[in-house]
Amino acid sequence: MNNLFKVSLLSLSLVFSVPTVRADNAVHTTQTIKTQDRLSLFLQKDMPVGKPKAVLVISHGLASHSGVFGDMAKTMNDNGIAVYRFDHRGHGKSDGRDSIHIKSYFEMVEDLRLVVEKAKRENPNTPVFVLGHSMGGHISALYGTKYPQGADGFILAAGVLRYHQMNFGYLPRPEPKDSFVSGSVALTTLNLPMPKSDESGLSLPNDPLMLEKFSVSFANSFKEGLEYLKDNGRKFTAPVMLISGNDDLYVVPQDAIDFYNETNSADKSLVLYPNFGHLLMLEKGGQKINDDVAEWIGERVK
Repeated sequence: MNNLFKVSLLSLSLVFSVPTVRADNAVHTTQTIKTQDRLSLFLQKDMPVGKPKAVLVISHGLASHSGVFGDMAKTMNDNGIAVYRFDHRGHGKSDGRDSIHIKSYFEMVEDLRLVVEKAKRENPNTPVFVLGHSMGGHISALYGTKYPQGADGFILAAGVLRYHQMNFGYLPRPEPKDSFVSGSVALTTLNLPMPKSDESGLSLPNDPLMLEKFSVSFANSFKEGLEYLKDNGRKFTAPVMLISGNDDLYVVPQDAIDFYNETNSADKSLVLYPNFGHLLMLEKGGQKINDDVAEWIGERVK
């Protein structure tokens, strides 16, 4: 019995972190959660002082991870908003890094739903919003379309919502579906000019957790998701804030404009930020975007 108890404690220690109290008295914790197909996802929670007025679930972009949203989490906490941010399957500190293939982005929609439902359970009677960046915006838009009542609102930042810029070339790509592709090779299929301020394209420069390669299935699966979004646009009815950078070379603003025009939401806004590229809030001056998102959420929870 004692040995079993020790094993249980060891298992718990691998799942939950000791809460860290930041200088602003917000509390940061990490844990892992299991997906429907038993993968472990790395989850970070940033809780403000007192009862949060809202919760923001963050869905990161392709090859990136939840850790890049530390500044955004702090801004949200400063505004009384809790943050749940997690690493998608095959990314960051979640299972499958550099080794996993996906059948469909709807697998990741269900992962997002798992985190959203957890946020709802742990914060009863509190509005829950979803922010998705790039690939995360694609997943978030799919989630909001499939589950119209799934969240109280969405922020889609440089979301892959259409395919006006063929980031990964013609889909499906020519490589075998069970192969891996270099992120830099995939993104330079069209020899896109890359600003020096955005050399990484997908995440922060010199980021050790950024994927250097990923399954070609991550690129190919956009085709199914984009067709679904276009065919079912009227089913998206939740409040939505669409964000795009005028200098984005990877997901051009027209994607957000089309989604804005075709969605059936009665509460929608489109913000085009001049002199910003694909990384938006992660770029120099990105605090302005963090503040705008906090203000947008705050206006909907008064």
